[in-house]
Amino acid sequence: MAKLEAIQEKANAPDDVSNALEAPKFTKSQIVKSNKYMGRRDALNALLEADKSYSFTEVDGILKKFDKGGK
Repeated sequence: MAKLEAIQEKANAPDDVSNALEAPKFTKSQIVKSNKYMGRRDALNALLEADKSYSFTEVDGILKKFDKGGK
């Protein structure tokens, strides 16, 4: 019976699942130093905030918006 309760408890733990699915976030310094954004370092230094963390998706969106003429 305890095994069944343990299984049910794990099944009702959405926090663990949602945390596992979140994209990793990186500091401005880590992103600027990454090889992925080597050609965009100047723009990233100007656009990203030092005290914030960003996912690659967020950074790509910021760069795309910047390229279209917005900040």
